[in-house]
Amino acid sequence: MGKTANSKNGKYVCSVGYLQIRQKLYFKKPTEVFIIHKKNAVGGPYKNIEKAIKEAERCVNEGIKYSKYK
Repeated sequence: MGKTANSKNGKYVCSVGYLQIRQKLYFKKPTEVFIIHKKNAVGGPYKNIEKAIKEAERCVNEGIKYSKYK
């Protein structure tokens, strides 16, 4: 059975506007926090959740979204 896109992106932490904060948990390694739009990473990795939330709020205020065609 294959992995879903959300399980590849990590565990759901919270939502800021249209962005999701997800955390990848590793065994015996520091965790990484990412900002996700749809199923694509917009920002990260961050060391803690608070930094990621502040960055996500900035992205929402500026209207930053993932674009397949950059």
